[in-house]
Amino acid sequence: MAKLFDTHAHYTDERLFGNDLLLNELFSADISHILTVATCMEDGAECARLAKRYDGIYASAGIHPHECGKSGSLDDAMTVIENQLTQEKVVALGEIGLDYYYDFSDRETQMRFFRAQMELAKKTGKPVIIHDREAHGDTMDMVREFRGRVIGVLHSCSASAEQVKEYVKMGWYISFSGVITFKNASKTLDSVLATPPERLLLETDCPYLAPVPMRGKTNHSGYLHFTAEKAASLLGMDYDALCALEVENAKKLFGIQ
Repeated sequence: MAKLFDTHAHYTDERLFGNDLLLNELFSADISHILTVATCMEDGAECARLAKRYDGIYASAGIHPHECGKSGSLDDAMTVIENQLTQEKVVALGEIGLDYYYDFSDRETQMRFFRAQMELAKKTGKPVIIHDREAHGDTMDMVREFRGRVIGVLHSCSASAEQVKEYVKMGWYISFSGVITFKNASKTLDSVLATPPERLLLETDCPYLAPVPMRGKTNHSGYLHFTAEKAASLLGMDYDALCALEVENAKKLFGIQ
């Protein structure tokens, strides 16, 4: 059975947290690895604890744009995140970035935390996981500023095909979620086609964004194959070959042997 790497999940979310039965089923089926992604300092600690309990789970540390305004002193927060990045199986810095759709944190604060975490990625050599919602220009400008010094992945990509091509030129990976199975996803499908297979990653962003035909349900990694099947079809690739390449891409980016 072809295995997949769910490169962006939230197993510390209350809808999934503590579901050991589900996680054991996933690893015995078609999931080889899961990256459970942090949204704040407390969540980062919880992600690291979960990663220690499962061979196939890895963690990130970072502050989501929604949480920047609640995270206190920037310097103190960066000290915490830097310490978390030294923990076993914490393989990435994220999710970080900008969200101009909700603006739960003011844009100036989002930008200060984004830049500080990019500086931390440069210092530590960790890849970053970027959240970009309705902030394509400012996100791209930040990535350009750190070109050649920081690489990572654009998570649940909503960037245009032209923007994807520029990210790829700068050495970045592009991750697609269940959104590519939605009826209104034509622009995102163009972005899939603009992504070289060797830079393609897949994710659930669970418990959010369940793919068709599971829309409306609580998402989990067991539904990732629906997204993989859509991607394989779009790219004209054999499903098993796409799965094998996606796992290798993720392991390469996150430094997993």
